[in-house]
Amino acid sequence: MRLLPSLLIVGVILMSQFLTSACNTSKNSLQYRLDSQENYTINQPVNIVFMLENLDVQPLWVLTWYTPLEGLKGRILQVICDGEEILYEGPMVKRGRPTQEDYVLIQPGESVSKEVELSSAYNLPVAAVCQVKFRGTIHDVVREESQIFGAEENYQGLEIPGNMVTFQISPP
Repeated sequence: MRLLPSLLIVGVILMSQFLTSACNTSKNSLQYRLDSQENYTINQPVNIVFMLENLDVQPLWVLTWYTPLEGLKGRILQVICDGEEILYEGPMVKRGRPTQEDYVLIQPGESVSKEVELSSAYNLPVAAVCQVKFRGTIHDVVREESQIFGAEENYQGLEIPGNMVTFQISPP
């Protein structure tokens, strides 16, 4: 009879370690990277590249909504030029339920990327220093394609780390 409480304690410890490990894996499974030129000219395109990398050992299905992977369709970037935040002026999208086409599959160790034109959604001024970062939220990440069609309350949101790009915008 004394063996049963000991086995129960070991089981609880193992389960908590498993859950902690699963959370850590998903928490650190993605990272983003932004790339830009160092200099741009006012009234010319300001293109930046957003790359999303799978650091996990398993493939991940990532909802592209609210990321640069779908283009600029909301306040997903923080843009600060010479100390002032530049407001997003692009389209705001109202959405229904995501479909499989709204997800991208990223294999382990692989990445996906998209170039976006920042100046199409932000009124960028001449500035000595502009800083841009992704707000860092992926709204749904799943390991199995069959999990894509879950209810919204089952979405697995994820805050992801990444870098900030810095550039200047010069007069013509």
